Amino acid sequence: MDPVIGSLLLAGVTLFFALVCLAYFIVRYSRNSSHQKTRLDAAEGVPEAPSDPPEKPSGAPFQQPGTPATHQFKTVTGKDVQQCMFVVLDWPGLDTNRRLAKLLAENNAQYDSRLGVYRVRDPQAGYKLTIANSSPPGTLPPLHEGGDQPIVNGVSILVHFISKRRVARNPDTLIRFTESVASIGGQILDADRQVLSKDALDELRQNAL
Repeated sequence: MDPVIGSLLLAGVTLFFALVCLAYFIVRYSRNSSHQKTRLDAAEGVPEAPSDPPEKPSGAPFQQPGTPATHQFKTVTGKDVQQCMFVVLDWPGLDTNRRLAKLLAENNAQYDSRLGVYRVRDPQAGYKLTIANSSPPGTLPPLHEGGDQPIVNGVSILVHFISKRRVARNPDTLIRFTESVASIGGQILDADRQVLSKDALDELRQNAL
């Protein structure tokens, strides 16, 4: 056989096998790519395990949003029934002591040195207000004497029910005095020590009618 023809045939066979190998690798690569894509799609389609639900807080009753808070204005100790509010001062100090003493004087408050409380009587209301310290044991210093008296952080304003109907139907004196103390700089709280808004006080007035 002619050497040239032999060389051409050998080159042709070599090229043929090279093309076969190339086709084999292309087909194998395509299959591997398709298989990997299928596994990725399957992995993405598996939903994540749900996380543990948050624990509900215990101790406080659940309240629907928008539900108005209920306020308690009466306290009962044995047979003693009182109507009360608290005023907690924001920045208690010597200045608030002086302003509180001035307010008590303007309302003709009488100091009971034995109990350490002030009493305010409104003849039109028909009942007395008892102003005590909001912190135990509840005694107030004689603020009317001036001088360097202990700082009062807040006061409680109480009404003893001599006539339940009269007090319940005429809370204006209690509310007016409480608001005047809060004007010194403080927050009004109900018997359960929840903050009272102006709307809640208006509701108390309306319910007393």
